[in-house]
Amino acid sequence: MVKHALFLGYGRMGSALGEAWLRTRLAQHIDAVDPGHIQGMQASLYPAGQALPATDYDLVVIAVKPALAQAALQAIPAARLARASFVSVMAGVSLRTLETLAPAAAPVIRTMPNTPVIVGQGCTGLYANKHASPALKTAVSALFAAVGTACWVDAEAQLHAVTAISGSGPAYYHLFSEALAQAGVKLGLPPGIASMLAARTALGAATLQCQEHADFAALRQAVTSPNGTTHAAIQVFEQEEQLRRLVDHAAMQAHARSLELDPSI
Repeated sequence: MVKHALFLGYGRMGSALGEAWLRTRLAQHIDAVDPGHIQGMQASLYPAGQALPATDYDLVVIAVKPALAQAALQAIPAARLARASFVSVMAGVSLRTLETLAPAAAPVIRTMPNTPVIVGQGCTGLYANKHASPALKTAVSALFAAVGTACWVDAEAQLHAVTAISGSGPAYYHLFSEALAQAGVKLGLPPGIASMLAARTALGAATLQCQEHADFAALRQAVTSPNGTTHAAIQVFEQEEQLRRLVDHAAMQAHARSLELDPSI
């Protein structure tokens, strides 16, 4: 259990994490610095770092915009952070940069969560510096498992791929659902019904995909009867591998942009 955590930033992502940790008792107490007026939170909220109580923190979660990180940390007395481990949920900020912001030899973990953490169905990539112990990595795994699932990558550069697949990925599925719902409307369905069918179908398919030992190709084939309606649609998607090539190209573009934003690794 985390005894006393500090969140720098308690917006949608930060509060989704912190409130889940408190709810599941993975954190005993959380102080959060956020200038916004946030209602109904279990964490103790403060408008600025200077207003924090005299507490020594064992975990600091950096959840502000990257440009604000240095000022947010500098506002906290160094003695309060001397024994802390640091977890960043900021996109595009390398471990090398994070280590310059944290105390010397501090454990630092960089994470790439996605927006479904807000509903407890997130997916997070994790990478730690050499000062993070196995015990700390196990504890951090449990923290992010409280809002979905988490996996450790072998190299920091692999976080670019995590960004391209799961970090940006929810938008891909939203776009496909949007297009599917629009097709339903063109086929004569009311917009509300078309949207419900697209969303619930996505949920059902994802639930099947998340079963143990699920095979995506086998799941697709189980729905695709020869010469049936699904077969007719799949033939369009698979013609000259159009869908696969489009997805490959989109993921590569997201990966390239991630490299541009974080060129140091």
